[in-house]
Amino acid sequence: MVANAIPTKGLALQDYLMRRGGTHLIKKILIANNGMAATKAIISMRQWCYLELGNEKSIEFIVMATPEDLLANAEFIRLADGIVEVPGGSNRNNYANVDLIVELAKKQGVDAVWPGWGHASENPALPKKLSQNGIQFIGPTSSVMAVLGDKIGANILAQTADVPSIPWSGDGLTADLTEQGTIPEEIFNKARVSSLSEAIIAARRIGFPVMVKASEGGGGKGIRMSNSEDELTNHFLQVQNEVVGSPIFMMQLCTGARHIEVQIVGDEYGNAIALNGRDCSTQRRFQKIFEEGPPTIVPPEVFSEMEKAAQRLTQNIGYRGAGTVEYLYNPKENKFYFLELNPRLQVEHPVTEGLTGMNLPSLQLQVAMGIALNRIPDIRELYGLDRDGFSHIDFVNTPYKEIKNHVIAARITAENPDEAFKPTSGRIERVKFQSTSNVWGYFSVGVNGGIHEFADSQFGHLFASGPTRDAARKSLILALKEIEVRGEIRTTVEYLVQLLETKAFKENTIDTAWLDGLIKEKAVGWKMNAHEVVTSAVIYRAFTASKEKLLEYIGQLEKGQTGLISLKSINNFPIEISFEGIKYSFQVNRIAPDTFRLSINDKSIDVHVRTQPEGTILATFGGQTHLILGMEEPLGLRMVLDGKTVLLPNIFDPSELRSDITGKVVRYLHANGANVKKGEPYVEVEAMKMIMSLKSAESGAITYKLSPGSIISAGDLVASLKLKDPSKVNMVTPFTGDLNIVNPKPTKEDAQMIFNKLSTVLDGYELDYELLIQKLFSAVKSVEEIIYDISILLEKYLSVEEKFAMGTRGDAVITELIKENKNDLSKVINIALSHQQLSIKNRMLLSLLRGIQSMSDRFGEWKPSEKLSKALLGLSSLQGKEYGEIALVAGSLLTESKIPPFASRLEDLRTLLRSNLSYDQLSLSPSLAAGVDLLSALFDDPDPFVRDSAAEVYIRRVYKAHKVISLDVKEQDGILKVRWTFQFKDTPISDSLIRYGLLTVLKDFNSISIASMNSQINELKVFSGGLKEGKPPLNVVHTAFLNSQLLDTDEALSDVISNTESILEANLSILKESGVRSVSYLFRQSPRHPRYLSFGNDSNFKEEPLKRDMRPSFPYIFELDRLSVNYNLERLATVGKNNQVYLGVEKSSSKGKNKQQTIFLRAISHRPEVYELEGANAALLKALDELERVMLDPRVSPTCSSRIFLNMMPELEMDSQDIVANWKSVMDSLTVRHATRLLKLRVDEIEVKARIVAKDGTTKPIRLMSSSMSGEWLRTDGFLEYPDHVTGATVNFSSLTDVNSVTLMSPYPTSNTIQLKRAAARRIGTTYAYDFLGLIQVNLIGIWEQYLNEIKSSSEEPVLTKIPPSIFKSKELVLENGVIEPKFRIVGSNKIGMLAWHTTMRTPEYPEGRDVVFIANDVTFQSGSFGIEEDEFFKQASEYARKLGIPRIYLASNSGARIGLVDELKSKIKVAWNDVNDPTLGFKYLYLPSQEYYMLPDGMVNAVREDYNGEVAWRLDDIIGTVDGIGVENLRGSGTIAGETSRAYSDIFTLSYVTGRSVGIGAYLVRLGQRTIQMKNGPIILTGFQALNKLLGREVYTSQDQLGGPQIMAPNGISHLVVENDKEGVAQILRWLSYVPKNVESPPPQLPITDPIDRKVEFVPPKTPYDPREMCMGKVGLDGTWISGFFDHGSYQEYMADWGKSVVVGRARLGGIPMGVINVETRLSEQRIPADPANPDSREVVHPQAGQVWFPDSSYKTAQAINDFNKGENLPLMIFANWRGFSGGTRDMFGEVLKFGAQIVDALVAYKHPVFVYIPPNGELRGGAWVVVDPTINEEVMEMYADIESRGGILEPPGICEVKFRGPDQKQKMYQLDPVLKSLVSELEGAKSAEAISEIKLKIEDREKVLMPLYLQVAHEFADLHDRAGRMKAKGVVREVIDWKTSREYFYWRTKRRLAENKIRKMIKQADPSLTYYQMTDKLQSICAADWDNDMDVLKWFEGEADEINTMIQDLDISAAKQNIDELLESLGPYHKYKMMEELKERPY
Repeated sequence: MVANAIPTKGLALQDYLMRRGGTHLIKKILIANNGMAATKAIISMRQWCYLELGNEKSIEFIVMATPEDLLANAEFIRLADGIVEVPGGSNRNNYANVDLIVELAKKQGVDAVWPGWGHASENPALPKKLSQNGIQFIGPTSSVMAVLGDKIGANILAQTADVPSIPWSGDGLTADLTEQGTIPEEIFNKARVSSLSEAIIAARRIGFPVMVKASEGGGGKGIRMSNSEDELTNHFLQVQNEVVGSPIFMMQLCTGARHIEVQIVGDEYGNAIALNGRDCSTQRRFQKIFEEGPPTIVPPEVFSEMEKAAQRLTQNIGYRGAGTVEYLYNPKENKFYFLELNPRLQVEHPVTEGLTGMNLPSLQLQVAMGIALNRIPDIRELYGLDRDGFSHIDFVNTPYKEIKNHVIAARITAENPDEAFKPTSGRIERVKFQSTSNVWGYFSVGVNGGIHEFADSQFGHLFASGPTRDAARKSLILALKEIEVRGEIRTTVEYLVQLLETKAFKENTIDTAWLDGLIKEKAVGWKMNAHEVVTSAVIYRAFTASKEKLLEYIGQLEKGQTGLISLKSINNFPIEISFEGIKYSFQVNRIAPDTFRLSINDKSIDVHVRTQPEGTILATFGGQTHLILGMEEPLGLRMVLDGKTVLLPNIFDPSELRSDITGKVVRYLHANGANVKKGEPYVEVEAMKMIMSLKSAESGAITYKLSPGSIISAGDLVASLKLKDPSKVNMVTPFTGDLNIVNPKPTKEDAQMIFNKLSTVLDGYELDYELLIQKLFSAVKSVEEIIYDISILLEKYLSVEEKFAMGTRGDAVITELIKENKNDLSKVINIALSHQQLSIKNRMLLSLLRGIQSMSDRFGEWKPSEKLSKALLGLSSLQGKEYGEIALVAGSLLTESKIPPFASRLEDLRTLLRSNLSYDQLSLSPSLAAGVDLLSALFDDPDPFVRDSAAEVYIRRVYKAHKVISLDVKEQDGILKVRWTFQFKDTPISDSLIRYGLLTVLKDFNSISIASMNSQINELKVFSGGLKEGKPPLNVVHTAFLNSQLLDTDEALSDVISNTESILEANLSILKESGVRSVSYLFRQSPRHPRYLSFGNDSNFKEEPLKRDMRPSFPYIFELDRLSVNYNLERLATVGKNNQVYLGVEKSSSKGKNKQQTIFLRAISHRPEVYELEGANAALLKALDELERVMLDPRVSPTCSSRIFLNMMPELEMDSQDIVANWKSVMDSLTVRHATRLLKLRVDEIEVKARIVAKDGTTKPIRLMSSSMSGEWLRTDGFLEYPDHVTGATVNFSSLTDVNSVTLMSPYPTSNTIQLKRAAARRIGTTYAYDFLGLIQVNLIGIWEQYLNEIKSSSEEPVLTKIPPSIFKSKELVLENGVIEPKFRIVGSNKIGMLAWHTTMRTPEYPEGRDVVFIANDVTFQSGSFGIEEDEFFKQASEYARKLGIPRIYLASNSGARIGLVDELKSKIKVAWNDVNDPTLGFKYLYLPSQEYYMLPDGMVNAVREDYNGEVAWRLDDIIGTVDGIGVENLRGSGTIAGETSRAYSDIFTLSYVTGRSVGIGAYLVRLGQRTIQMKNGPIILTGFQALNKLLGREVYTSQDQLGGPQIMAPNGISHLVVENDKEGVAQILRWLSYVPKNVESPPPQLPITDPIDRKVEFVPPKTPYDPREMCMGKVGLDGTWISGFFDHGSYQEYMADWGKSVVVGRARLGGIPMGVINVETRLSEQRIPADPANPDSREVVHPQAGQVWFPDSSYKTAQAINDFNKGENLPLMIFANWRGFSGGTRDMFGEVLKFGAQIVDALVAYKHPVFVYIPPNGELRGGAWVVVDPTINEEVMEMYADIESRGGILEPPGICEVKFRGPDQKQKMYQLDPVLKSLVSELEGAKSAEAISEIKLKIEDREKVLMPLYLQVAHEFADLHDRAGRMKAKGVVREVIDWKTSREYFYWRTKRRLAENKIRKMIKQADPSLTYYQMTDKLQSICAADWDNDMDVLKWFEGEADEINTMIQDLDISAAKQNIDELLESLGPYHKYKMMEELKERPY
């Protein structure tokens, strides 16, 4: 009975089985089910095992699992002890597959199979086959299951057991089962309805309504209700078809019935118990929703009958296991009828468990083990008996314990109640449910699980218990409200809550049809506030969109994608929501990290959002907080709002045909209005050079919205359809009303809250900062608090913007930020987002700064804190136009903050006035500069002396540019008055007219009136004597108002001006009579500066805005009248009080044209030292500082030029010629010092007005100029001025360098051609081509100054002590008549876009001068494009340089090959449409009408005659044009100059400087010239970024720099150097030229020695990685001392630094000799390959590169450098060889390292100049690296050397020891040398015993272990000895071993000797080309008296024995000539030879 072998864990189970009388031990069970069933079974049986047996693992559970279950993370799989994977798909493949289950049961060796419910649980074949294999089935026998599975048989059996049945087709039939356990066939057939006619007969007998049922149906399948015979006819056939072959029966429909179940359990001994029952009346289409128990609707006595009837039926048929007898109960009749007996456990069985305390799966298990019901402890306890007893129980007549609670269950299913309970499937992220004491549940899914399409829709079951039904109902409602299921599925949870709350359910008046009726009537559902729903949906989508966008951008950054385009869209985007047929269009703005502003129809609401840890959104709006959970589905958004689910469908209109791609409409495929079918193409679109078709989404008549050729983007409406079936259109109405969400009243915000909001603006969010700033200033109580808050905000602004404001590219900043924040890239996003909102932040900061400016009005005088001052300094230092206004205002505030307090300044001024200085001295004092306006504050000082002094000094200072003849201060009637006479200084005394002035000091503006003004004027009239006849008005009237109102508003100022003009108008006649030239008002505004107003005679005494707020004499001093003739002037703010800046816009009659701007800086200086260099430098710096600030003003355009004017007040005693010479010298020095700033600030003119005192004491005004107006950059000159005696303005001037010239002084002219061209060049960020000549000269001056300073400090006597004259000359190359030649031409008069100059420059290398050809694009001519003429010019200019063999420099700034069209045809062409009336159908061709065609010149077009609409049409096949240079011909020219540039690189020195963008052929020319200097704003590109974006159909690239900026072209080796600006670019051109010979035939230029050649090289390369540059150039030691390097101090310049970083190349000097240098990086470096913004999937790749290894890029770089040094530069080459080899990995082999390594050899083979390969200290040269630099590659030029501490070999010692000195060899050497081992070996040989031998062997082994590391070192040392310099020398592979410290001297002499020798060899070769290198060596050695191996001696011999060398060369020349003659004569015949000889004899010699 019981198996013998029982595992330990089964002992308790075996003991239990034996004690309880069981017959089958079940210790391993196969669960043939999944989902809820499997989960519940395992949980319940494990629970029983633990409670009863003490070990929950007593039974092992094996589960079947499909792939879908595994993927869904099903809970039962987690619970199982073992898993068997089974096929997926429908259940017939797995859980319902009987054969599979049986096979698995056998293979797994299980004792039993638990079937659960559904699947195979009711298939009789399963228990039958299991029984046949000796496996227990936990359920009824096969025969009983078979008969119960048939509903007909079940009803007959029920009637046999006296169980009431409802009237049916088998009324009264009874039967006993046959031996096979079946109903006798004849009885069975009597109950069947076999045909429709039988069905009708039965229905008439039973009575309608009737149910037609298939006996083998179930689950709602094969069952229909019929109310009439007509319905019966249809339904009968449907049932037949649904369950094919199944017997059919009929029964009366029991209306108003309840579905009542009795839970029964039977055992194999004939016992049967009834475990109460369940009411399952809440059903949907016969599927149970709720189950509850006990069934209180049934009276107890009736229910008792139900139980007993069920027990009888169970016993009658011998049922074993758990089952359910189902009844229909009619409450009205109080009758019950048998429905069926389910031969399995029901889903709802836990209801019974909750009522009875029974564990039903455990009962099933025990019954299956053969334990009788009365022996089961739990059952005995239910019947009030001893648990451990065995007594018999009469289950039919013995009652069980009273049920004292009520249980209600709810099924949790994955069904959508909004779509007729349609099943859903998908992932489940989590199920949140918390069990309580009265609510519990089971779920078949776990975290991150799911419901797959083959699973049962039920995945959970909740049970609530209570003392009453209502208590249980309420508990269940609460539990359902708390449950949260998150994932892709829908559930019925909310719907169940609604059902439980219905009145019918509460009152228990429901029946089985109740729920279906509710569903049909849609009586249950949430009524939700539509606007709350819509708002919540917007919040969900907005929050999700922002989050997803953030993750998307973080993903970009992770890939190295730095172009964060449209980042602002993360916080600002539209959202459309459709709900209940209304479309809501919202604009969403995220105004804080946790706040969204939703706007619709001009109404906004702010929503505060935060998330729960599990992802739920808590949103507060309308005064309430809502819980939101959403899931996007194909149909729309499914959202759970406050526990209620709602679906918001997506908006889709099938009548709109939209594009899903970006491209161009090519043609439509149907006529407009034609019908198209669904899926039929309707248009062809070109995208990415491919033709694609778009298809119609529905059928209908089409209307096109765009014409062919239109550019479309994804989402654009292309066409609309009038649908064939309009019902497909969902009518959606736009929402136009007000959103019914009421914003709560705003709470009062404290200062901290306001501050936090302002802080979010700086984070990049949009808020009303103006209002917030007002609130902040109102909320803060103290000045210290407001200063602190503002300081923090300013610091926050700076923390972001300082990263971007240094001129660094945005993508470079992002790259650095990624490195700094690689663990949290959201910080990078936050910084970038903040920066992208710069314009908003700037406006906010300006408001804050304005608030600071006005703080004194509220708080009085205050001082900024150190924190605020630091922040203001940071703001004022920000570089860049976008920060301009911020920097200006911050700088102004900073300056003002440094001004002492007003009272203190006033007291200092009083002290100054009381000093012993005279009034003239005071007025001339520079210390008064800041206090002139302050004098007005003392006009009413209590001290009369101070008052009067202040008035007098004020007048004298204001009229300092004049000569004050007399001055009188007096008080009259309490009014202070000043009267004075004066005249112009600049006019001769004899011509200078006397002028009169009157100053009246009044209390306030109310003191002035028509009468009082009349009195003042009359006083002046009396004083001056009035206007004399024929004389001009000269006099001035000043009025000062002491207590005037603040004129800080336009309104207040306008009132004052208006009143004054009225007063003056009333006094106009007396003004004229008194000779008044101007009236000025001073309004004291203490402690602020006073305000000034001027009213002049020229304007008829109307206010002159240009002269507003300036002292009365300033317009004259600053020559404003001259300025205003041609310019509209706007005054800009300045820092200096003696400076004024005007933005001048040219007056022009042209409209709509961008008028040129000019900045005019006007300044006064009272300091005489300005005439000296350093004083002038200080003045210029101040002026440039002012210009720099002004250029930041947003009103100033980027191309605005500037002019500086300085009026010098001190007079100078100097001759005019001397002052002009001094001026030129000063300006030369200043332009050298400040060329960069002068260029940056676009200074085109500097003029200084000065006065010189002649010997006779007369004053002469002169003007000193440095002007670029004529084309030459800042050309200097001086002029003598002749001013007008009335106005003082200069009317004539004469040149001081040309004494005969007298010219009319014109007003400042508007822009001439040169200025316009200069502005055009500046517009694209470059310098006008002609201005480069000035830059070259300026840089040459700087180079000479530096050189002269250097040679002064050298030990040798300098050859030069001053700059040579005429250091730079240029002649423009002009192409005329097909020939290019130097010629004079007016600057800017070129007619093509290409320029060239033949320049001669004197440099330190060539003081006598060297020639260089410069070729430049003129970017101002057709954007610098290349046309045919430009190509020809470029070619000839380049050939010109090649012919002369001189360097050729190309200044590149262009737009590529010129493109164009034949414009004159545009107005003439016509279109041949396919349909004239419908252009949307496209066209056939373009044509010309006959009259137009015949008017064209011959050859302009190729055309064919056609007939079109009855007229002759000339169809255009080709348009040729009459003008060259608009198309393909330009490409041919481009090819020509490309070839020319390549030849030029081979023949001469070529260098390109990219000063502006260089496109297409321009880019190729740059590369073909090889050597390239790139200005940071000069991208080298093939295609513009906008064109690429258009091609790609989206905004990908944001600038040209991403394609060809320095960040691309420097790391890829195209650009050798990168410079900041053109000044630096020209400096680098000249520095590069300093290494280059003057022509291609010359040796490199040698400078005098400034760094001793015999000094030691102090820097020694260490064994650890180091910077190889330091060995070349030296470094500063840790103690601050200089550690010298190999080359001359300061001479080393690195090139191509960012490319191939494992190799370092440069140029340097050794003893003044230029050399090319190749060095090796010993440290780890990186190669960075940027991500391509065009490919979102591409990512930045960083390849680490080990030191001392050649990689593909560094190999190529080495070859490139060698070629550059060789071609045109003629440089000796020093290679510091320290390579371990080439990188040979897969990546680098694929990357062509082999190819580029071979190019090194190619370059060395072609090298013509000395090459020194030197292995430095601690360097090594191995393997393939040695091969490519071995001197035998080119023995004529190459030599190899090594330091004594260097190494050379094939492998490194460890490597070679692995091959040639392995462990055994080392061990052998060990035994050979070690005495201890020798002794042990001897002992071993003499040992006798095994024990002794073993002991000695152990000692030997220990000794070997000790010695092995040492002998490994010995082996490495031995191998290393083979690699040392001594062996290299011995083997002849190196020429010498050179000590590093003395190597500098050695290589100097060696290089100098080799160069000298090469020069002689070249001469020998010219004399006799037949000689080989070695033959030349022999000849030189044969005559050389010096030691040939001593470089110094040989060099001295070369220099000292020139005559002997020349004699040898002459002899060679003669010998070669003789040989040539002999060879020629030998080639002739006798006659010709004779004739030749005779002719030679006759020639005179």
